Amino acid sequence: AAGVIGAVVLTGGGRKRRARLAALFGQPVEPPDEAPNVSGYWELRKKEVPHHVDDITWNDLDMDKVFAKINACQTSIGEEYLFALLHEPAFDMETLHTREALLGWLDGNPERRLDIQVILSRIGKIPGNALSAFCYDISAKKVRNPWIYRAMALLPLACLALIFFSPAAGGVLLAASVIANGVVHYTFNRRMEREMASLRCFSALLWGARQIGKTPLADSHPAGRDIAEGYALFKRLGGRLSGLMQQRVSDMDAVIEYFRILTLSNIRGYNRVINTLERHPAEFRRLYRAMGELDTAIAVLSYRKSLPLWTRPEFISDNRIETNDIVHPLLEQPVPNSAVLRAASLVSGSNASGKSTFIKSVAINGILAQTVHTCTAASFRTRPALVMTSMAVRDDVTAHESYFLTEIKSLRRILDKLLQVNCACFVDEILKGTNTVERIAASAAVLRYLSGRDGLYAVATHDIELTRLLQGMYDNYHFRETMTEEGMRFDYQIKPGPSETRNAIRLLDYLGFDAQIIEDANTLVSRYERTRSWDESAGG
Repeated sequence: AAGVIGAVVLTGGGRKRRARLAALFGQPVEPPDEAPNVSGYWELRKKEVPHHVDDITWNDLDMDKVFAKINACQTSIGEEYLFALLHEPAFDMETLHTREALLGWLDGNPERRLDIQVILSRIGKIPGNALSAFCYDISAKKVRNPWIYRAMALLPLACLALIFFSPAAGGVLLAASVIANGVVHYTFNRRMEREMASLRCFSALLWGARQIGKTPLADSHPAGRDIAEGYALFKRLGGRLSGLMQQRVSDMDAVIEYFRILTLSNIRGYNRVINTLERHPAEFRRLYRAMGELDTAIAVLSYRKSLPLWTRPEFISDNRIETNDIVHPLLEQPVPNSAVLRAASLVSGSNASGKSTFIKSVAINGILAQTVHTCTAASFRTRPALVMTSMAVRDDVTAHESYFLTEIKSLRRILDKLLQVNCACFVDEILKGTNTVERIAASAAVLRYLSGRDGLYAVATHDIELTRLLQGMYDNYHFRETMTEEGMRFDYQIKPGPSETRNAIRLLDYLGFDAQIIEDANTLVSRYERTRSWDESAGG
């Protein structure tokens, strides 16, 4: 049904569709077997957004999986818009208030919301449509030298007229012009497959805009008004789009198809559509964004309903994050935590105790707060800030860069960004790619530098030495483990103060390593604690 102008919203099949959408609303999203390619709109959009969630932060926080959890969108436009939205935190409250107003209207009008869901599902998803490219640089989509195709379309008529004066010459030229136009027609169709998919999506968008313009949303929210106004501006393109995509289903359609080949009407019609969009680029972007915003809002509302606990964030002017019962949105059985993170915090603890998961939970919710206005917590208060991370660093073999070089480049981009915008920075195991002495010294120097800059910094670390070197500059929190007869137990609860425990050697013991290994390791640790040196001769 996608793309068929004038389709009826509720038919027999429409009732089944409506029931299915009603049943799925508020249920956890089942990610598809193959992740959709939804980055097209963002790749174009991010050139206009100077401060956005960068690729390092996105990958550190597994934001593709977070996107998949929220993505209940019914259209390709909605999916691409949601993906872009999660990269683009709003630093002004007006944007978030307008977004929340749309969520409130949809939540307060469940039947109208379901009407819109049915419309959106009929617009549907057209893989690889690249309609977002029409929002930018539309001139690149134009057919060059259109006068040639106009001339070729008139040539068969001229040849027909010539037959009356010179049948032989006219017949030969007519046959040649028909063959030439046929070759051009089919060559154009093959070359323009991607653009034709875009036009099918545009046709579906116009149909949906027409239907949504009839709903009360058009009088209740800016997104509805933008959709209605966009349809009013572009509705005359509906007939041309329908003609461009008409498929042969009868003998009469075959006659029409031959006429389209002779007159090259596909090429000329395509260019007319592109010319219209080129004259109104801002209006088309506004229509595209409004449809994406609407589809995304319904997906976010469904996501909220699927969560056992969520809250709207509260934004404050103080440089801190306060949260109660925050959980990681990707964990099936998360352990809630509550904390107040001021300007600079060290989160220490032993292996597998939960410190990395905690700072990731806070970082992800910092992004969700400023994008979809939804946090997986009982409460979440923060200053508006760009979230940046340095966590899952890897060697870059293609660039011939070591782990440590990649790591310091990751940190350097944070230092550069701090000079431009408020940042909330989350680092896991700072500078772990080098030797212990230099790691401690360089880490302490970097963290001292950060503590003097206006930003929020939360650093998870194994290095207890940092808690001593940065005393008075950084607040300290820790996670700890408990050894029992059954083994090592973690409560995954954040606690005030620095960690005073280690568990690496105890884990070796617990997993059955040879007793000689355990004894030697404990001896070396004791010697290091006395002398701060690994020299075998130290301490006798």
